Amino acid sequence: MRQAIFGVVLAAFVAAVAGTPANAADPVFPANSRIGLTPPPGFVPSTRFPGFENGQAKVGIVFLELPAEAFPDLEKSFNDDAALKTRGMIVETREPVELAGGRGIMITGQHVAGDLKRREIVFAAALTGITAIASIQIPDESRAAISEPEVKEALKTIAVRATVPDSEKLAALPYKLGELAGFRLVRGGPDGTALLTDGPQDVVAAVAQPFVLIGLAPGETPKPEDRDTFARRMFSSMPGIKEVRILRSEPMRINNQAGYEILAEAKEANSNTDVTTVQWLRFGGGTFLTMFAIARRDAWADLFPRLRAIRDGIEGR
Repeated sequence: MRQAIFGVVLAAFVAAVAGTPANAADPVFPANSRIGLTPPPGFVPSTRFPGFENGQAKVGIVFLELPAEAFPDLEKSFNDDAALKTRGMIVETREPVELAGGRGIMITGQHVAGDLKRREIVFAAALTGITAIASIQIPDESRAAISEPEVKEALKTIAVRATVPDSEKLAALPYKLGELAGFRLVRGGPDGTALLTDGPQDVVAAVAQPFVLIGLAPGETPKPEDRDTFARRMFSSMPGIKEVRILRSEPMRINNQAGYEILAEAKEANSNTDVTTVQWLRFGGGTFLTMFAIARRDAWADLFPRLRAIRDGIEGR
C-alpha cells in the first residue's frame, strides 16, 4: 500500500476511555489500543495519544504496537548502549522481566536532547501476537509528583487484548464510514487512515482477500487541468503491483465534491496474480481523501458496486 497514506502505522490514535475496569488491578485499555496496563496513581487514558497521561504533572506513558517478529531486534538494540546513546538515552539500569503472557526488557536512564534532560523509562514486551512498547519521559520539574517505582510496577502489568472493538476504531476516524458493504474495519485512526478487508485475515499474501485503504492528506485542490497528472502520480507511488494497464482515468463528482477515478488492471508483484485496482480521490477543505482498493480480477465484478457504496458513504463528522 502506498507509503504516503499507509505508512502511518506508528501514528498516535486519539480516542476516549475504553471503559471502567472491573477492579483496580485489571488492565485498562485506552480506546482503539490493543495495549493496556494498570495505570500508576494519577494517570488516566489519554485522549491525545495511545497511552496514559498525568495532566497535573504533564507526563505521559506512550504506547507503540509493533509486529511480534520485531522483538528480537528490539531486545538487541536495548542492550546496545552506544546505539541508545545515539538516540539520546544514557542507560543506568537494564532489567529483564518475565510476564504471564511473554517476556520483556526495561531500561532506565537519562534522556538528553540539547539542553533538555529528562528521566526516561522504556519497556518492550513480547506479548501474544505483538511487540508492545511503553515509554515515559519525566522532566525534572515533575519528578516530585511521579513515583518512579510505581511507574515501573505499572509497566510490568502491560497486557494485550485480542481485538479492538469496531466501535472504538470507527469512533477514532475523523470522518464517518456510513457503509461498510460487508467489509470489516481492520484498523482506523484519527489521522484518517482506515484499512478494510473482506475475509478473516488481517494480512494475506497474493491478494487472497480484497483490501481497501482510505486516507486523508493535506493539500489544496489541484486545478482541473492538473488533476489527471496528480492522480496518476498518486497511483504510481503504490507498491506491490506491476504490469499496470490503466483502463479509465477521469474526473468525477463524489458526494458533491470534486473527485478523480483511476481504474486499472495489474499483476500482484510477488505472485503474478491478476488483480484489478481502483483509486478514488475526493478534494475539498484543504485536504484530499484517498480510497484505494485491490482484489483478484475474477472477483472484481461483484466487488465493485460494494466498493462504490463504501466510497459514497464516507461523510464528515
